[in-house]
Amino acid sequence: MFVIPTAYKSKLPKGLSWPLGAEAISAGLADAPHATALSLWFTVDVTRPASAFQRLLQDALPYTILVAEYRPASRAGYSGSTSMVESGWYEAKWRLDVSPVPRALRAAAGAALRETGLPAITEWLRSSGQEGWGLRRQRAELVFAPATGTITPQVKEGA
Repeated sequence: MFVIPTAYKSKLPKGLSWPLGAEAISAGLADAPHATALSLWFTVDVTRPASAFQRLLQDALPYTILVAEYRPASRAGYSGSTSMVESGWYEAKWRLDVSPVPRALRAAAGAALRETGLPAITEWLRSSGQEGWGLRRQRAELVFAPATGTITPQVKEGA
């Protein structure tokens, strides 16, 4: 089974957990187009400042737990060095950012991702075949509501 490579993984503060790991996310997106082009970023930087994120958690308010993003290729311009070009800095990028949840909600968030969230990301990835889609930055967010344990997908074109 193919596992989406993890490019970055933050150390988690006490009381937080990742809703799903790389293997579960990869399995949920196994039949999605561009799955092999994705990279995973597990990051705590959901909301800045950190106090705003803590307030969201305390008040059990909805927040984004997964972001899928496509960035089209760009030109190097005058400031782009040869090494940046050779390292792929300006190439098109597919990325998944995963945010933590309170440890007590890990099972609910993971189940919601499996049932609703990852299928929505798969559909978003399938929509990439539409004419002109790849010319602009694209973004899909999965918003988790801790009070109900549900996920709401939000798609943003040209974000």
